[in-house]
Formats: sequence, C-alpha cells, structure tokens
Amino acid sequence: MRNRLLLISLVLAAWFCIGVIDYLVPGPAILVLLCALIAVMVTHSTWLFTAQSRWMRKRRRRLPATGRQALQVDAELWQPWVDIFVSAKNEARVIESCVRNLFKLDYDKFYVWIIDDCSTDSMPDVLKVLQREFPRLKVVTRIPGGAPGKSAALNEALALSRGEVIAVFDADAYVAPNFLKTVIPVLAADGVGAVQAQKRLYEHQKGFLPNCQSSEYALDTYFQMGRDLIGGAVELRGNGQLVKRTALIDVGGWNNKAITDDLDLTMRLLINDWDIRFCPHAIVWEEAVMTLKGLMRQRRRWAEGSIRRYLDYIFPLNSPSRLSLVERLDTLAFTTYFVVPALIFLQSASELFSYLSGRPLHASFFLLVTVAIIIISQLNFYIAIRFYRKRMPVWRAFFHTFAVNFYVFAHWMPCVFVSLSQIMFKRQASTWHRTEHMGHPAA
Repeated sequence: MRNRLLLISLVLAAWFCIGVIDYLVPGPAILVLLCALIAVMVTHSTWLFTAQSRWMRKRRRRLPATGRQALQVDAELWQPWVDIFVSAKNEARVIESCVRNLFKLDYDKFYVWIIDDCSTDSMPDVLKVLQREFPRLKVVTRIPGGAPGKSAALNEALALSRGEVIAVFDADAYVAPNFLKTVIPVLAADGVGAVQAQKRLYEHQKGFLPNCQSSEYALDTYFQMGRDLIGGAVELRGNGQLVKRTALIDVGGWNNKAITDDLDLTMRLLINDWDIRFCPHAIVWEEAVMTLKGLMRQRRRWAEGSIRRYLDYIFPLNSPSRLSLVERLDTLAFTTYFVVPALIFLQSASELFSYLSGRPLHASFFLLVTVAIIIISQLNFYIAIRFYRKRMPVWRAFFHTFAVNFYVFAHWMPCVFVSLSQIMFKRQASTWHRTEHMGHPAA
C-alpha cells in the first residue's frame, strides 16, 4: 500500500510538473522532460566512460592504480572463514556440478551450504551422496509452509552459519579456483560491506537470446566498473556476491518481502553507510535464459524489484547523511532508465490521442528525442562490448549493437510499464519465481 500511494503521488507530481512546463514553455511538456533526462544520461555516461577509459589506459601502461581501485590488501593479512550459500529448488540437473566446482576453490577456510528450498525432484538424494564425499558440505532443508523466496532461504542459513563472510551463488554458478583469493582482498578494507564479482554467460550457449544477454552483461560490467571508479553506488547481483557478516547483521539480513533480494540488500547497505565494491577480475559464469517466456518472467521480476527498491528507500537514498553526493547523483541518474520508458509510453499515447482528435502532432520532435535516446544506448552498448567482449571484431560489434538495442527496448519497455501498473493497481507484489536452469555442461 505504501509503495502504491507513493508511486501514485509521484505520478501526480509529474503530471503537475508537466502542466507547469506546458504552461511556461511552448511545446509538448513530456518531450521537454525527456530532453532533460537525455542530458542526464549523456552526462552520466560520459562520466563513467572517462573514469573507465583512464583506468584501462593505466592498466595497459602498468601504472599504479588510484582511488578505490588502489585499496588492495594482501590476502595473507585477512583470511576469514567463508560460508558459501546456494539457495536451490529442484536443481538436480546442476547442483552436483555446482558443488564439485565450489570445492575446487583454492582457499582453506570455507563451508558450502546448500539450502534445499522444498525440492520435489531428485536433488535431495544427490546432496546426500555428495555429503559423504565432501565433509564441509552442509545441507539446510526448508520446511514447507515457511516464507517463500530466496531471501527467506538465505536467512535460514545465515542463522545457522558462523563465517565472517557470506558468499552467495546460484545453482548454475561456475568459478575459477582463485575466485575467493581474488575477491577477499577487496572486501578486507574497513567500511566495505560487500563485493560483487563480474557476471558472464557460458560461451557454449549459442543463439540470438544468449548473444544479446552476453552483451547486456557486458553493459552491466561496464556500468558497475564505472560506478566503482567514480565512488558511485555499485549494486549486488545475487550470483557471485560476498558480504561481511557484520554488515548483514547490521542491516537485519535479507528482506523476506523483497522479490529481488540482491537489489534490496544493496539499498540497505548503502543507506547504512556500508560501501559496495566491484571486482572485475573475479568472474562467475552462469546460464543464459534460453526461452522468451523465461526471459520475460525474469526481467519482469527484475524491473518490479528495481522500482520497488527505489520506492522503499526513496527518502534515505536522498539524505545527505546517508549517502555521499556522488552516490546520490549516481543513483538518481540510474532511475532515468525506468522513467524514460514510462515517458515514451505517455508521449506515444498523447500523440495517438492528438491524431484521433485532430489536434496538431509533435511526431517529428518526438522521433528526434527517441532517436537520441537510442543513440545514447547504442554508444553505451558499443563501448561495453568493445571493453568486455574483446573477442568480437569491431565491425561485428557495431552491427550487433543495433540488434541488442532492439532486443532491449522490445522487452524492457513493456516490463517497466507492466511493473509500474502492478505496483499502482495490484494489492500485492508479484510472486517470486526462480530462473530455471537447464544443466548444460560448462564450455
């Protein structure tokens, strides 16, 4: 109810601002707002690109790092016990390969906790066999009737574990043996509450959807790395995240009501003065979503969870005593990725209404604004692909960005619109659904 009232209030406030702009400035008010958001997108994108290109030049010239990337601590100075959590439900196809991969980690002090979230397939039997082989494998079996979702499962394991660091993976995760030794030094610094690893998709999965998702992940890495370099608000991604126990206890663990546990935890860490870092050198591989239905279900949940976390923490997020100025500006800039689709939809509806009623249209101006937004997205994707999908040739990357842009706008705009409608007109949040894993072997 709170989110509904808050969102409706924000929508009404936006309509009031549109009315004021329409009165003071001749022309379509929504397009004026879109132009303002374009300026924000350009400024923020330039900021991230400048910081990241400077960092890459230093890497090529082997110059010492500065800023937050210079905060490196020798792994031998801090080797905490790590509890690795994997929340799994009906993951018989992937759980064995996941467990075997995690026990190849080149790190002495860790336990692996598999949270069996009321599975009905053969996963419990697989885990029983694995426990005989791996003494440090712990299995938490959830009782039916408890709070649903990944957050509740993780909280049950948190209450039973004692490790200084909690690492969270999905059941399809695959990491290199040096993963923990790479991430732990970044987490060791005082004030750092969590670290997110770079996520990539298995390269053996082929087709249009996996290829586009790989570019999406490259863009996410580009944004995350840029935000880390400028001192912005790095976000957790669920798979491949490490969090200090003290930070988790400080914010009250995971939020059982959140449909995106990682984004909700990100907000609560930030407003409680915990820094979140990004570690591009530690990579966690995972499966792509291979069906359009599965993709839309996943992205719908991501969109609604992203919007709800901003509504849940809108006031502390804008408090100077909670977040730094850079973090607040960075967070504000990323809200444009949810506002722009909504405004484009409203302007499209306005143009249609004007056409049907015989009123003057602003189609040319609207088209120019939309093209500008697409070009900004195109440039971001191209730079991200060139930075983080280095195997893709220049010209192939150039043409590939057109396909990726179409793919993103085609599914992201309806997901944002449906999510906004869900929050405003439905009594409850959407039901949490896990992403189904197919169990393909790693390439």
